[in-house]
Amino acid sequence: MMKMMLYKQVRMIGNPQQSEQKSYTTGGAAVRKEQMELDSEFPVDMARRTISFNTVSKHWHPFLELGYCISGEGWFHIQETTYPVRAGDVFMINQSQPHIANCDPGKTCQYVFIYFRPSILEAIEPELLLPFNSKSFVVRNRIPGELPIASSIGRLICQMGEELEQRQIGYRSQVRGGLLQSCALLARYYRSLMSDKEWSVTLASFNRIFPALQYVKDHFKDNIRLEDVAEHIALSPSRTYHLFKEIIGDGFKEYVIKMRVKEAQRLLIGTDLPVTEVYLKSGFPNHASFYRSFHQFVKMTPREYRDGSALTADFMNIP
Repeated sequence: MMKMMLYKQVRMIGNPQQSEQKSYTTGGAAVRKEQMELDSEFPVDMARRTISFNTVSKHWHPFLELGYCISGEGWFHIQETTYPVRAGDVFMINQSQPHIANCDPGKTCQYVFIYFRPSILEAIEPELLLPFNSKSFVVRNRIPGELPIASSIGRLICQMGEELEQRQIGYRSQVRGGLLQSCALLARYYRSLMSDKEWSVTLASFNRIFPALQYVKDHFKDNIRLEDVAEHIALSPSRTYHLFKEIIGDGFKEYVIKMRVKEAQRLLIGTDLPVTEVYLKSGFPNHASFYRSFHQFVKMTPREYRDGSALTADFMNIP
């Protein structure tokens, strides 16, 4: 019952009559974490959104996202890049990229969005996560609608959306299949933009770094060191560090801190734990490092974040 209530709430966010009217500027604006839960056993969900002028604030969420523009025109600001939006365009966004969809006054865009955790692909074919995790790929978040591959992926997104709305017998298998096909097409598309040498290096590096990402995911709350991760994947600390920078775009230390900050956000909103317990349970060694890192990435203090959570529609989840 709780799952269904959250599921319905997501669909209301894009409704212009019910969306909170917020102005947005790309520099220095508060970034909210989008309110949405994903089922632990089948971590996929969807939303239909009608976006009009300034009805959505800049946000991020700790899962992956595929978007398809059904109609209208506007723009999509992802990280530091602004993309024009037209009907048929496909967008892919990873769990660390702040983004916002918007339109000029008097215009609207209609989207179908699919949200999912990486875990649904990790056990089947981890390479399909390359379009979301590789620095070489995620600099290109938009596939123009005039390309045949955009039509193919858009059709799959719409089919998955309908399956998730109707939830008839077998819908999980249908959605999982659609997601695998979509991500396979994405990987092939980005592969086509690279030379054989670039692809070979990127794939080899990803296959080397993937076990390290899993190790960090399991141990980021501990006193984890680069040397521990390097030993886990049988590489030197220097090579491991360069793999993080090369593939993820973050150094090892920055990546771990981001994981800890996300966990702190989850605890601040989802529990009544004192701040001292929050930072200890998130893996931070002391009060000073917690406050410094939290403010660096969230642009507010932990107390401000907790107090404002009801207004910013934050939710907690870790991919």
